Amino acid sequence: MRYLLAFLFMISSTVIAQEVEQAATSSSGWGVYGGYQSLQTSGIEDDASEEELASFSTERLGSYYIGIWKNTDWRIGSLPVTVGMELGHRGTTTKVDATFEDGETLNFKADILITYLDLWASANYAMSDKFNLWIGPMLGIHLDDKIKFMGIDLTESAELDFEFNENDFGIVLGAGYSISEKISMNAGLYHGLKDHDGGKFNNLFLDMGYSF
Repeated sequence: MRYLLAFLFMISSTVIAQEVEQAATSSSGWGVYGGYQSLQTSGIEDDASEEELASFSTERLGSYYIGIWKNTDWRIGSLPVTVGMELGHRGTTTKVDATFEDGETLNFKADILITYLDLWASANYAMSDKFNLWIGPMLGIHLDDKIKFMGIDLTESAELDFEFNENDFGIVLGAGYSISEKISMNAGLYHGLKDHDGGKFNNLFLDMGYSF
C-alpha cells in the first residue's frame, strides 16, 4: 500500500487538478489494453572485461501484458493526464559461448523473467484527432521472478541471486493511434532508471486498447 500512496503523491505533486467538465464530450473514461513486450537489460556489460564480452551477450525476451487505464481531469499545463495499472514484465535472455585454452567449449542460455504490478501516468499531446504522443513515470512493484537455465526452471534454487527481486521505476513514452471511436493502438518504450546491479530494464511494447 505504501508504494501506491507514494505513486499517487508523486502524480498529485506534478499535475494541476482541473474542474470536472460536465459536457457530454468529456474525455474522462475507462479502458482496457493488452499487448506484447520485448524485454532486455542495459548496462550489464559495463563492468565486464574484454574476455567476458567476447563470450557473453544478451538478447531480447518476449512476454505479454494486460492493463487498465483511465482518463482524468488533471492537466499538466494544457496536456490531459491518463493514469493506469498493468500486469507487466521485465527481463532478458543471457547467452554464453566460451572457448577455453584446452579447446573445451561452454554454451548455455538463461532466461530471466520478472513480473511487476506497474502503476503509471502519462501526459498526452494530441497531434491530430487520431494520433497522439505521451510520456510519463512508471513504478513497478515486484511480484515474482522466474529463472530458466537451458530450459530448466531454477527459480527456487537457493544458490542463485540475480539481484532483480526489487521494485523498479522509470520513464515510459510512446505514440497512440485511434483506429475507431473505441479501439486504439499504442507503441512505445520503457526506460528503467533504477540500477538493479544487473543492469537497467529497457522494454519495447505494442498493444491494443478498448475504451468504454
